[in-house]
Amino acid sequence: MHSAVEQELTQEKDEVRQRIFEKSFELFLRYGFAKTRMEEIARTLRISRKTLYKHFANKHELLKEVMTDKHLRIHGRIEGIFQDPEKSIKEKIQSMRGCLSSEIPHGMNEFLREIRDQAPDIWKQIQSLKEKNINRTMRKMIETGIKNGEIRSDVNPDIVLLIHSAASEAMFDPNFLAQTPYSIRDLVQELDNIIFYGIVKRDDI
Repeated sequence: MHSAVEQELTQEKDEVRQRIFEKSFELFLRYGFAKTRMEEIARTLRISRKTLYKHFANKHELLKEVMTDKHLRIHGRIEGIFQDPEKSIKEKIQSMRGCLSSEIPHGMNEFLREIRDQAPDIWKQIQSLKEKNINRTMRKMIETGIKNGEIRSDVNPDIVLLIHSAASEAMFDPNFLAQTPYSIRDLVQELDNIIFYGIVKRDDI
């Protein structure tokens, strides 16, 4: 059993790591991963380089932890929305879109493109986590919607997720991100809007 002192030290360590995550993400977005140095992160946080390297062996490891933390936070919020018994499926979809919009800041296009080019292992990890967590929650939401009559009974969850995953993958392609005038936030919103609501007015069907 941990003593009160050990628990306090653990909490303090977690708080320091979270500060590092938040400030590193901010600097990566502003200056790019390649141009952001560990020394700059430490200076901005007003901690020593020794303290920073005590938590992370190098910048690549820091990026990996930052992106994992970011994903888990987004997934935690999405899972919380899905579990809310007060919301209808439509309200949950709208809340999830709002959640993603708030978690995807401006400058994300360039940042994601840089990760895919310079840290392909981390890019693959991000995609793997997305498939494992967010897609799983989406599947449960679709299946629940079908069961309670809020989503058409003829909808195939496998195909919906396949289309959504393929479209998401295409959107994050470096060449596409370099050419599109739209932000990742706009693209994600419109993708979900089309996937879940279609493009044809219901009155015309």
